[in-house]
Amino acid sequence: MMNAVLTPLCFLLMKAVADAGGAQSGGVSVAAPAWVDASMAGLWSSTTLAVGIIGYQRYVGTLQYLATSVVPPAQVFLPIVAAAAMLGCVGVPVSWVTESVLKARFVPVAGLQLFGYCLAVLACVASAALLAGLFVLFSRATVYEPLILLPIWMLSGIVANTDSLPGVVRGIALFHPLTSAVRVAHASTLSAEVVGFSALSILLTVVYMIIAQRMMHIILRKAIQEGSLNLL
Repeated sequence: MMNAVLTPLCFLLMKAVADAGGAQSGGVSVAAPAWVDASMAGLWSSTTLAVGIIGYQRYVGTLQYLATSVVPPAQVFLPIVAAAAMLGCVGVPVSWVTESVLKARFVPVAGLQLFGYCLAVLACVASAALLAGLFVLFSRATVYEPLILLPIWMLSGIVANTDSLPGVVRGIALFHPLTSAVRVAHASTLSAEVVGFSALSILLTVVYMIIAQRMMHIILRKAIQEGSLNLL
């Protein structure tokens, strides 16, 4: 909960300091909604907590019951990993209230901003499921956990506009559904481009979920039939 609250709060404050410094130096302030960026930053920060959420079930003694359940794996483990990602939703009121206080007025909320954030929530839930399965299959991958947070922040457009990135990097960034969700939230009007980014985000989210579901079947087969992975 501290991570879910403090991450968007600190992100918003640093963004406010950067905008204030740019205004004093004669620079152009970024028009992107600060509370949306801060909320998405907190959402992704919470998503990275899912990398060890399945292993944690072993620590609390519930994993063996979850793995041997007659309920399909997706229905068993998806709510667990989704909870890790959706914990970041508490950053929305924190970010909006903080920005309203800093600007001494109520910050307007646009429909595209809310829709883009909803796409981001779906993208992060799918990413949480994928990351959780990946880190169970490859236990040594936990050493790379700190490297997950910042690259997505940078490449998705949360920290800086993706238009400033090289063309190849922008293309790579679009393979993550959060990038398209951020572009939708930053849009000022509905257009064909916004519809395209929305469709791309939903498509990638579905692909991530399918991969995560398949990965979970592999994990359970290794755990139950082969007795590997030390899950049971």
